[in-house]
Amino acid sequence: MLLQIVKKDFQRNKIITIVLLIFMMLSALLAACASQVIMELSGSLSNLLDKSKAPHFVQMHAGPIDNAGIQKFASTNPLVKNQQTVEMLRIDGSNVVLGNNNKSEENSVMDIGFVRQNPSFDLLLNLENQVIRVSEGEIAVPIYYKKENNLNIGDQVTLSNGQLDKKFIVTDFVRDIQMNPAIVSSKRFVVNDTDYNALKKNHGEVEYLIEFQITDLSRLSEFRNTYQSSDMPGKGPMIDYPLFKTLNALTDGIIAVVIILVSILLLIIATLCLRFTMIATLEEDYREIGVMKAIGISQQDIRRIYLAKYMVMAACASLLGYLLSLGVVRLFTANITLYLGTAPKTILQPIVPVLAVGLIFGMIMFFCRVILRRFNRITVVEALRSGTVGELKGNTGTIVLSKYKHINVNVFLGLKDVYGRLTMFGLLFFVFVICLFIILVPVNLLNTLQSPRFISYMGVGQSDMRIDLQQSDQIEKRFNELITTLNKDPDIAKFSPLITSRFKVLGSDGVWENINVETGDFSIFPLTYVNGGTPESGDEIALSDLNAKEWNKRVGDSVLLEVNGASKKLTVSGIYQDITNGGRTAKARLPYDPKSVLWYIVALDVNPNVSVQGKMDQYAKLFYPAKVTHLESYLSQTLGNTIRQLKLVTGLSIAISISISVLITALFLKMLLAKDASQIAILRSIGFTLEDIRKQYQVRLLLVSGLGIILGTFSANTIGQKFAQLLGSFMGASNIQFVVNPVVAYLILPLFFMLIVALTTVVSTISMKKSKISKLIVE
Repeated sequence: MLLQIVKKDFQRNKIITIVLLIFMMLSALLAACASQVIMELSGSLSNLLDKSKAPHFVQMHAGPIDNAGIQKFASTNPLVKNQQTVEMLRIDGSNVVLGNNNKSEENSVMDIGFVRQNPSFDLLLNLENQVIRVSEGEIAVPIYYKKENNLNIGDQVTLSNGQLDKKFIVTDFVRDIQMNPAIVSSKRFVVNDTDYNALKKNHGEVEYLIEFQITDLSRLSEFRNTYQSSDMPGKGPMIDYPLFKTLNALTDGIIAVVIILVSILLLIIATLCLRFTMIATLEEDYREIGVMKAIGISQQDIRRIYLAKYMVMAACASLLGYLLSLGVVRLFTANITLYLGTAPKTILQPIVPVLAVGLIFGMIMFFCRVILRRFNRITVVEALRSGTVGELKGNTGTIVLSKYKHINVNVFLGLKDVYGRLTMFGLLFFVFVICLFIILVPVNLLNTLQSPRFISYMGVGQSDMRIDLQQSDQIEKRFNELITTLNKDPDIAKFSPLITSRFKVLGSDGVWENINVETGDFSIFPLTYVNGGTPESGDEIALSDLNAKEWNKRVGDSVLLEVNGASKKLTVSGIYQDITNGGRTAKARLPYDPKSVLWYIVALDVNPNVSVQGKMDQYAKLFYPAKVTHLESYLSQTLGNTIRQLKLVTGLSIAISISISVLITALFLKMLLAKDASQIAILRSIGFTLEDIRKQYQVRLLLVSGLGIILGTFSANTIGQKFAQLLGSFMGASNIQFVVNPVVAYLILPLFFMLIVALTTVVSTISMKKSKISKLIVE
């Protein structure tokens, strides 16, 4: 019986039922996809951490080390479970050619390191998550290059520096728990011990990774403070286990959150459409409901009949959405599978998507029950007498045409109808708002990541290029030579030398910690500060957002640093955002000890008519092995993977949103034309042409869509902005500001959206030609 009721209702309202099914299905589909992405990401990351025996604390160090001192520290610290010191041979990109490409990696932002397989932990794995073993003449290449350079097994990697030319055959690709993500600008290539020793004699300089596994991860901060307060090596970035997890999950985690957002918005649209459809159905069946009540059918039984229809519809849509997700989800998990591998399936992995779809189904049924409460207000007498629920009547005030003689009659009648039925058109208005929100938030987020201004969230000012000098022999002499050359170069418009050194700072728990402080003139290439501004004197310091939160510091508070062996109180002048070096950096104008310098950076702008690429090539050769970087290419190389994934989601969001706007406009007009049939007949009988009536409907729909576009744009720039800041807070950039392309966001997309609505209106109102006036009047 239930299926017969559903079948008859479907035959009576085919288009309405199909549209509702599509909305419910899409919401269930995306909810299932997002939950599967999260489960896949969580499982694969946990499996990679386990298989690689990830270190818990890593201190990178450039320069000589005391192995005996490290061993003594490890043996006397009860928290240390395992310790190893890993050599990494840094190779300049200009000496490396990957595959059949004739170009070297000279312009790559990645620091290339050659290593041997580690003995006990921090294991480098292949695409099957097995420990990599390579023979002489073989090499395992990071996955990043497989994707960026389209490398395959059997391709060659060539090293050449004039002293030793060496060719390797690619036999594997490396999953590296430390350096997997594109946002990490260092990559490790694995070679055989014999090859490594030969390269060490002729190529590059050695950098050390001092790695620890500890007995209790909950005491990681305690161990970090102990290490930093000791005299252990520390000329380089410090990274730890939580940061490994965050960086590896970042790209796909962001995509999952965006998919969840779109799914929730689709559910809201489905609910709004469901409410409108159910109210319209109740109005259509109002007399029948009165008759059923009159013959003794209980109110609860009547409600069950109507609820059953939507229960079957929601169940079919949810099931179909889940089944489709099994194929569609591969689009979103392909990146996880490549970078993290596939984890053994657990019982939760198939269950969680089912629960997500079940939640969508449950929410739809809950809203149906809420809407059907209006049965309580229906009386037999009123239903049989009036035959209408009176829900969609809207405003009853009168607007007189004679007062608005300057307005076209068709425009006036269209505006008047919108005013008279605000409740009905309000539904369409909110659907348009949500549709534009679904389009603009991913578009604005994508535009922000691709903008050169995004570099400000990496703790550096915007400039044409930068030159990095890492730790090496006579680094200070090379730095001074670089400054002298820049001062004499007429092609350089301006430049700013920036020196990063290691200082001691008194943490919030009263323990002295290490902090990387960049010194220099920060007014030349200024940062964008969340609060406050640039440190202008030697008594001020600017903190990164994560440092400020960790130490609970605000602008105007004081920080105690150890400078030249003495404690010095500095006032916090500003707080900026930084997603590099774990997001924990600072900037101040302090005297520095050359022995404590970690690295030198020079940011510079060239004159307007000078080629940036030409100047980069010149300085790369002149100051070899300095790394010369074009900041725009830096963003594309480090965030390229995230941008590609976000482009996929953005394209999907636009397609879904446009499809929704077409379907809901067509559905709405079908209902409206059926409801207004007698009114249309009257208008035609008094001389209005079909074209006039069509214009009236276009005015209605364009007015509602125009207002929806305005509020949707405002919501995307406010609520959507907060959403972006929530995502950014995981990276140390909790105050990300959308970089909006005004032509696209405020002109092209809104006009395209209105054009779609206008075309749908024209197509949907063609059916009026088939109507006979006499028939309409009789009805």
